[in-house]
Amino acid sequence: MATRRRFAEGRRRSGATAGRIDSWADLARLIESIATQRRNWIFRGEPSTTYELRPAAGREGGDQGARRKTRYDEGDERAALKRFRNDARPYVAYADYSDLEWLAVAQHHGMATRLLDWSESLLVAAFFAVEAAGAHGHALIYGISGLPVVDPREARDPFEIREVSIYRPPHVSPRIAAQRSIFTIHPDPTRPFEHPNLRKWVVSRQACSQLKWILDSCAINYASLFPDLEGLAAHVGWRYKWGMSQGYVR
Repeated sequence: MATRRRFAEGRRRSGATAGRIDSWADLARLIESIATQRRNWIFRGEPSTTYELRPAAGREGGDQGARRKTRYDEGDERAALKRFRNDARPYVAYADYSDLEWLAVAQHHGMATRLLDWSESLLVAAFFAVEAAGAHGHALIYGISGLPVVDPREARDPFEIREVSIYRPPHVSPRIAAQRSIFTIHPDPTRPFEHPNLRKWVVSRQACSQLKWILDSCAINYASLFPDLEGLAAHVGWRYKWGMSQGYVR
């Protein structure tokens, strides 16, 4: 009961840390708490508590995790999307996407864009928080509700959206479907994202390892979230690394 109270108190503080997750039981209580609110939350996992919540296109120069060595320029971001859209056609079954849809595909395959990845699943966010965390420190799970939602029929050009908004893409990629993916789109990707409804939960270093194993037992793993050969190889390799059974294989 004390843990549940800690979550509730955190939600009343604008932008504050909403709680701490020290075990699977803490995460389960958080899931139960959010499920009873009947609000549309989205979640994002970060493997470090030092990362700013900022799209990759806006991480520049000496910024932590910078994806660009020179100052941000919107013209360069537009040119990158055009290049990706032009050259990606041989790799997709359907090519008549809007620029907004192409941006989602590019984001999901690692290109720096003005989108931030989120998930409608708290368990998926927990996986991305803990998958590379634990050895060097705590992880974070972000959650937010109440943002405006983009109508893709009216806002096909991502560079014309003027406020931070939610974009729910069609399932143009198996990874998007598997990860229950949803995005926020940021008009100025160089600005760290802040919002009164933004909440974050610290996942302790000690809990990260435990959560990886339990999430795997819930089929939240590389193979299920990346439904392709790359994801399968990563999952089998992870089980091999830790001496885990490969299941019913003869």
